[in-house]
This record gives sequence, structure tokens and C-alpha cells, in this order.
Amino acid sequence: MSELRQDPVSQRWVIIAQERDSRPDEYVSTPNRRVAEACPFCAGNEIVTPEAVAVYTMGDALAHAGQPPTWQVRVVPNKYPAVRHNANGPVRNELFGTRVSANGVHEVIIECPQHAASLTELSDDQLRLTWTAYRDRLSEHARDAQWKYGQIFKNVGSAAGASIEHTHSQLIVLPHVPSDIATELASCRAYHEARGRMLLADILAQELAAGERIVAESDNFVAFCPFASRFSYETWILPRRHSAYFQRGGDGSPTDVELGELGRFVQKLLARMEAVLNRPAYNFFLHTAPFDSAPYHYYHWHVEVFPRLTKAAGFEWGTGYFINPVSPEEAAKTLRG
Repeated sequence: MSELRQDPVSQRWVIIAQERDSRPDEYVSTPNRRVAEACPFCAGNEIVTPEAVAVYTMGDALAHAGQPPTWQVRVVPNKYPAVRHNANGPVRNELFGTRVSANGVHEVIIECPQHAASLTELSDDQLRLTWTAYRDRLSEHARDAQWKYGQIFKNVGSAAGASIEHTHSQLIVLPHVPSDIATELASCRAYHEARGRMLLADILAQELAAGERIVAESDNFVAFCPFASRFSYETWILPRRHSAYFQRGGDGSPTDVELGELGRFVQKLLARMEAVLNRPAYNFFLHTAPFDSAPYHYYHWHVEVFPRLTKAAGFEWGTGYFINPVSPEEAAKTLRG
């Protein structure tokens, strides 16, 4: 039987329609294949990318015979940016819309010097440094008053929008808060004002109590398939303790130790997805509180991961309702196994 479910954070409606899972060609088969040419993200090809804005090494432990240590994570400006820094043109109001230059910052976080196609191939140190780079780059841009929000995201596989196989993430910094984030903040604030509690904290507590949608747990993090999952095997990762800001300067931003644990936790989750779902294309993104100094004590940062297994078609684009052929309860059971 199909169900309509509403997500209390995004306010989106989803149709859970498990009968559609048996349709022919429901799942997209998009193998990840490397193009036979030099990879611009591998060590030794640094000249191909723009000059790095941040470089992470493992310190003196890698120094040998007077040579500097090899970089492990490297952050560079995107060579083909979606937004451009200092793109300040005039605001033009037209009959039914507004034009303005796409001002912002677009960076690429290269997660390792060796050619690896998946986060599951990274060492613990590389994982920790990758998540440290996320925190540091958000913190760096948060110091500039013109920027209001930074979106960390990762595309893996051509079906998920990736153009280069070498494992990497991206950051786009904007002078405004995106509408999806604004909706999440409004939902969390309204819930807090009505009940005196935090929406995402209550969701996490309910999921832990029920257990049926829990995928994995660690000391500081929990992964679960959300009640109104838009996509098959969509999984959210939340910190157990309250933390609105992933970047520094906010309340309870993650510690270095927690970043190392988070890197390993996400790696294990992705390894399960790759094993169960035959290395699917996927996206993940990090939602955090905006850069301003407003008190976001009612919000939790979190990570959302969704494999690209099904096709969004006319109904989804026409209504904004997603159709998910795998219930989150069944998805969590499969990923746990």
C-alpha cells in the first residue's frame, strides 16, 4: 500500500510506493569509469588546477630526507565556478523577476593525493583532514560579513553530477541563505517556540527509541533513514550532542576528535551502501546554521546522503512530491544487514 508522508523539517511530501520497485528499469545502472587521461587532482598535476587556498599534510611524520611532507588534502578554487567572487553588477528589476550577478565563492576540496574513486579508499588521517577542511573553509568564509551561508556537497558518479572520478567535494559560499535552509530553520524555530524543545533532537530521540530506521551508531553520531525519505536508501547523520554550527565560532562546533570519528563513520556508511547497492552514484551535503550571529539554538547541523538509484520524472518535477519505491524502514534494515 502506498503512503503519503511529510518531512517535519523540510515540509516536503513524499509518496512511499513500494509496489513501483518492481517496475522494469526502475534502477539506473551508471558504472563509474575513469576517463583515460591524466587526472588533474592527482599529486604531481598541481599545475593543472588553480593555486591552492589551503593545503593539509600529516606534519613532520611524513617529512623524509629534508623533503617537505606530501599534501593529503588540497583546497583549490573551482576552475569552472558556478559563482564568482566580486561579481558585483547592478540589480536589474524586470517585469516579473530580478537579475543580479552571481556573487560567491566556489572551491574544490581534493581529498587525497593518490587516485581514489571513493571515500572508502581513504586512510583515517585523510578522512579526518577532509572533514577538518570542511570546518576550516566554512569558518574562514564566515569571517567575511558579505557571505551568509556555505554549502558543502559531494557528487560521486556521473548520474550524481560528478565530472571527475578522483574523490573530491565542493563548497559554494553565498551572500544569502538558500530557500531550503531557510525552510528548515523556520520549521525548527516554530517547533521550538511551540514546544520548548529542538525538532531535530526530538526526531533523533524518537528514531533511537523506535530503532526500525536506525542504520548505524557511534559514540557521537547516529545514521538513520528519515521517516519521509525522498530517495531510496536516503540516510541522515546527526550528532548526538546539540551543535547548530559545523563551522567554528558557533555553539558546539565539532572537535578535532569528533571530526576523525565522523570521517570514519561516514566512510563505513558509504562502504555499506557500496556493498549493498553495487557502488551507486550518490550525493551528500552538509546543512549547518548560517554564518550570522543569530541564536540558532533550535537547529542541528546534519549530513544527508542519497544514492542516485531512481529517476525523478514528470510527476516529481511537476508537483515537488518525490516518489520513493523503497520504504525507509526496509532501506535501514537492508543497510544494517
